[in-house]
Amino acid sequence: MVLSEKQKIFFLLTSSLFFFFIFISMVPPSVYSGDCGETITVSYTLGIQHPPGYPLFSLLAKLFTFIPIGDISYRVYLFTIFVSILCFVLIYFFFTKLLLILNLSDKNLLSFYPSFLFISGFTIMQQSIIAKGGIYILNLFFVILISIFLLNIYSSQNIKKNLFLFFLFFGLSLGNHLMLQLALLPTYVFFLSKSYNLKSLNIKLWFFCLFFFFCGLFIYIYLPIRAKMAILNWGDPSTLSNFIEVITRYQYIRSEITRSFFNTFFQAVKFFSASLYENLFVGYIFIFFGSLLLYRINRILFWYLILIPISFLLITSFYLNLKKDHLYIMETYITPIYFSFSILIGLGFHFIYKKLKNSIVVFVIFLLLFLSQITIFTKILNKSRYFSPYDYNKNLLASVEKNSILFMAGDGIVFPCWYLKYVKKFRNDVTIIGTPVLPMKWVRDNIVKQNPEIRVPIITRKVGTESIGYIINAIIKLNLANFNIYFSYNKPEENSIDNTMKIMPKGIVHRVLPMEFAYISDRYIVTNFNMWKFYNLRGIYNIEKNFYPEKYQDLYAKDMSVAANSAGTFFEDNLFYELSLYYFKLAHKLFPSDYEYVYNIGNAYYNLQKYDAAILQYKKCIEMKYDYENAWYNLGVTYYTLKDYKQSLNAFEMVKKINPNRTDIDSNIKALKMFINN
Repeated sequence: MVLSEKQKIFFLLTSSLFFFFIFISMVPPSVYSGDCGETITVSYTLGIQHPPGYPLFSLLAKLFTFIPIGDISYRVYLFTIFVSILCFVLIYFFFTKLLLILNLSDKNLLSFYPSFLFISGFTIMQQSIIAKGGIYILNLFFVILISIFLLNIYSSQNIKKNLFLFFLFFGLSLGNHLMLQLALLPTYVFFLSKSYNLKSLNIKLWFFCLFFFFCGLFIYIYLPIRAKMAILNWGDPSTLSNFIEVITRYQYIRSEITRSFFNTFFQAVKFFSASLYENLFVGYIFIFFGSLLLYRINRILFWYLILIPISFLLITSFYLNLKKDHLYIMETYITPIYFSFSILIGLGFHFIYKKLKNSIVVFVIFLLLFLSQITIFTKILNKSRYFSPYDYNKNLLASVEKNSILFMAGDGIVFPCWYLKYVKKFRNDVTIIGTPVLPMKWVRDNIVKQNPEIRVPIITRKVGTESIGYIINAIIKLNLANFNIYFSYNKPEENSIDNTMKIMPKGIVHRVLPMEFAYISDRYIVTNFNMWKFYNLRGIYNIEKNFYPEKYQDLYAKDMSVAANSAGTFFEDNLFYELSLYYFKLAHKLFPSDYEYVYNIGNAYYNLQKYDAAILQYKKCIEMKYDYENAWYNLGVTYYTLKDYKQSLNAFEMVKKINPNRTDIDSNIKALKMFINN
């Protein structure tokens, strides 16, 4: 089946609408977790994001916030979806041009295969429905667009025009995600040098090329212009030195350079595992056949498409320095490779078509892969009922009194709280302080910007992360007499709380009090109990105290469980064992998969002298984690208390088996053996 040009355009438009409505049905109902809160807030308020600032995305997303539809977050998601659809369309045009250059036929909608498999890939769908993902999708848009310009130059179509467009949009792309585009610069230069004799460029043409490049790069002027006016002003690039530090990502450079073989190995493994899953593992089969076909026909184009994933494999493996639990970050860094992969997959279908000479079979294979991707991934990635980031952080801000100071750490709470405060105008009175970045002057300046009455220590030199605790301690002492001061659920940094102060749990936050005022009263107990009654976490936990199955739990359920467990530990330390049992049970209900909560419940029962119940909980904990040393030890103590010496000996011997270096129980084991023998 061969379609006319009008039919192809009509099919392209209708397909674009189809994916638009698919994506729009999957977006989160409000702010999403992680960097999304920052991205939405900065776009709405025209602030400055974390380095390198992403000025282009902020300005373009700001235009979409004027659309009078839904929440501000919804409007930014619309922008991300819009850019994703543009990528879908551009891949079609790139592949169509490529087929003409390679002199390959376009039958049975073959020219649409790459676009469909690209946009229904796991990472692309995942990033197309969230705000921060829009930055990576916009970067992909530039990769594809620049590739079209280079392809035009390669095929000798309007060479000067496409050369100028290449320089203009490459410069502009640096204003979106600087590092990802710079990573591709060698690949662009390689293809450009193979497509056009750069030595033939005279001074005038070079001047125009550089002129267009700097016109695009000029977008970075946004950073120093907005720096002094922005509500959120990461890095304060109002001075030349700060500006250079922001755009070079100086803040992250030292932590990102890989220094370990194992880091490199695990990051390389993550590259392949993530890219394998993109098209349900079978994508690499078509990539192999597509690469084989392209290599035979045109090696220059082959190396261009292959160098894109090779570049990102090398950079993400050897440059980044990610911990194992942070390897998921690579999934977004490597998004440009899915442009190359989609094109090679499309060529892979051509290879199979040439071998089978049966377009129907090829179409059926494509259709099965596409439908499998979109069915599986939409089910996994659908965030339309994901209220947790909004609910949890609203609970957090609602837990403190008017004009309070709230120390917090973690992108999952800092950025959504920014969104609630600056976009939704909820709890504008609360001063939010992100503790990990306190050594930076702009962060301390922002504290005073939020509330001019707050006193901040004057630091005249650059300090590192080792000073965080001391800075927090100084802020507390300067302001404790005039403000209520709280921490989020996170354990305060070392040196932030000295022996003159104490922190007491209040719902999901912790209040800082002078030692003489930190005591447990009846009012305090009732206040804590009532606060937990009004908390809401839709889909996981609600005010009727219904708890949903474990598969629905996420970061925020874990955070709430940590807060409940902290309250249990606090009451346990102060000998309020009934209350400690209540909060340990609450923590376990919120996050049943954490074995330590079950262990703590056992301790609470032991403290209440309910030894049979304690034994039951310790055994449950051991079922969850068989080698949990503390549970075996306390089980042994409990059996000893009940004078069941044989069971006690078995438990202590298990402790010794788990930890042979533990010597404090040797006397226990010896004594128990003596009791049993006698």
